Amino acid sequence: MSIAQQLVDMGFPADKAEAAAGNNRNLDQALDWIEKDGAGVPMETETPASATDGSSATVEEENVSAAAASFKCDDCGKLLANEDAIMFHATKTKHENFSESQEQIKPLTPEEKAAKVLEIREKIKVHQAKKAKIEAEEAREKERKRREDGKAMIAHKEAARDREIREAAQQRRREKTEDEIARQRVLEQIKADKEARKAKAAGQPVPEPKPAASVAPVVAAPPKDYKSTTLQFRLLDGQMVRQQFQADEPLAMVRAWIDTNHANGVGFSLMTPFPRKVFTEDDMGTPLKALNLVPSANIVLNRLG
Repeated sequence: MSIAQQLVDMGFPADKAEAAAGNNRNLDQALDWIEKDGAGVPMETETPASATDGSSATVEEENVSAAAASFKCDDCGKLLANEDAIMFHATKTKHENFSESQEQIKPLTPEEKAAKVLEIREKIKVHQAKKAKIEAEEAREKERKRREDGKAMIAHKEAARDREIREAAQQRRREKTEDEIARQRVLEQIKADKEARKAKAAGQPVPEPKPAASVAPVVAAPPKDYKSTTLQFRLLDGQMVRQQFQADEPLAMVRAWIDTNHANGVGFSLMTPFPRKVFTEDDMGTPLKALNLVPSANIVLNRLG
């Protein structure tokens, strides 16, 4: 929040707040300017300039109807020095009815002015303390959410890794069984060839080969069903990193991993360079294998804004 906005929140008119915040003043300097140099900043009990000039006061006494000595809030009876003070009072109290008055406003003493500045500073401290508390709570909530997202991602990855280990063990058992069958088939073929050679050497009829039906058919290996993929990322700072994900994980898991480990709070989008595709929110729930990101792919991060 800017210095001018903080002064407005404290009740100062916008034009006076902008003047006090000029020249890159900080909050303390702006308040000092209000206290020492900013005579135009409306304090509700401020003495009008005409009241400090004896000759002007004499002219007003001679011609009372020429100009009002002050203004009066008809809602609460408070005397106000000028139009700026009226605007300040109306903004603070929501009062709407004002009239001219011939009553003179008692000027603030130096002690009263110092007390007024002290009161303002105390209000600023309260305001800043509230703001700091809100920001701290927001930071804690953001950290809590980041940790929960990280734990969810880790749990999902561990479950997927366990599933992959079980499937790999089953695949090894199948392959071992198929290898044993193939080995047995080769041994039977060698034995049959040996018996055929013996029979031919002894002048005996050669045994007929086994019918095709008795030979186990050779099944073509199905296309490989990739369970995982390796993604290479070019980060916002140009650094290259790699990470493995499960093929059935949604793109949102990839984004969560980047956001947790490499984004540093900066907004980003994801795209593949070849073929060029920019992923949108509609793609976040789609599995990686459905997005053609298996068994590997290159992804580029682009800074948002």
